[in-house]
Amino acid sequence: MKRYTSPLTIYIVWHPKFTHGEKVAENIYTNFNRDVENPLSRGIGIPVLFRSTPLKNQKVPKEIDLNASDYNAILVLVDDYLFNDDDWNIFVKDLVEKTKSDDKNRIFPVAFSENAYYFEEATLGKTQFLNAKTKGGEHTEDELNKAIEGIKQRMLHGLCRLLMGKKPTHKASEEIGIPAPIKLFISHAKKDGEKEAEAFRNYIESYTKLNTFFDANDIADGYAFDKQIRSSISEGKAALVVFHTDVYSSREWCQIEILTAKRYMAPIVVVHHINKGEKRSFPYLGNVPTIKYNNDNFSEIIDLTLYQVLVNLYHTRNLEKIASLYRSEDILTMHLSSPPELFNFLDILKAKEENGATEKSLIVLYPDPPLGIEEIAVLDGMNGDIHFLTPIQLSTYF
Repeated sequence: MKRYTSPLTIYIVWHPKFTHGEKVAENIYTNFNRDVENPLSRGIGIPVLFRSTPLKNQKVPKEIDLNASDYNAILVLVDDYLFNDDDWNIFVKDLVEKTKSDDKNRIFPVAFSENAYYFEEATLGKTQFLNAKTKGGEHTEDELNKAIEGIKQRMLHGLCRLLMGKKPTHKASEEIGIPAPIKLFISHAKKDGEKEAEAFRNYIESYTKLNTFFDANDIADGYAFDKQIRSSISEGKAALVVFHTDVYSSREWCQIEILTAKRYMAPIVVVHHINKGEKRSFPYLGNVPTIKYNNDNFSEIIDLTLYQVLVNLYHTRNLEKIASLYRSEDILTMHLSSPPELFNFLDILKAKEENGATEKSLIVLYPDPPLGIEEIAVLDGMNGDIHFLTPIQLSTYF
């Protein structure tokens, strides 16, 4: 029987006396696994494991098994308690030693103390640390929340790079001359969205370090988008940010951009910037995350886009692994990295035909949690031989 291993696991390491460690850990869990306050909400579902409580009769936590997942990301919160505890020093330095020359494991150190920069100085360079310390050493609630947001942004960027086989962020300069791993297409209508699209592109190039991650291109009406995005998406290397303005849905090329991105299952984020309204909304702008445009929220748009890139990367790998465990001669399986919609039937029926399985039942896997009864009823009504299931439902099917 095949053995399942997660494509990625996140570990959070902190000293048990560090009072803010639990709040940081819960926020990371909520962001990358599922909301701790609403466990049935839609989340990425990446396993997030804590290493803070020492094992019985020991002074440090359980050792991290780096072979239990394809990739491992280890967030280390370095405060004065950890820095001054010899046993914890050995525990963390052993992790650093095991991961320093491994492209499948990555340390994300966070400095909650000035002393953090002297911790394992020969291995963890200062530029590798995320600075979360304050002048007085103590964090107000606002300062801690700001630090947590910085950690999540760093993790988003870093986890995407890890799953794409890119170097850590602090070593990105070593990749000079290598194209950015993701083409970010900024889709807009020239008549009323050009200013915002250009400002967004300029923000990425001028105020972020994402030029080593995004190759940002703004798309105007009539741009030969389909040729570029098809070649990029076929390699899983494209994302689309839509500036949804009043005339956007009425533009043929904007419609082509959306349909092409959906056909190739690229990550899509829609930025709502409707002023007066639309005569007809474009029906295929749905089933994707949205965010309201507020003039100065480019950072939030970038975070949501990175989040969708990570969702796509993780679920593509994870669902393929799960599907392989249940494949049989009688049932065909395929997977979607986002919840299914009627648009997907074009590719689902094509896949059945290409596999010579028009008479076979087909299971289409999509990420948990399951869609509501009403949505599933619409999908099931299209074809009784096609079953839409999440991993949690799959075991009950067989």
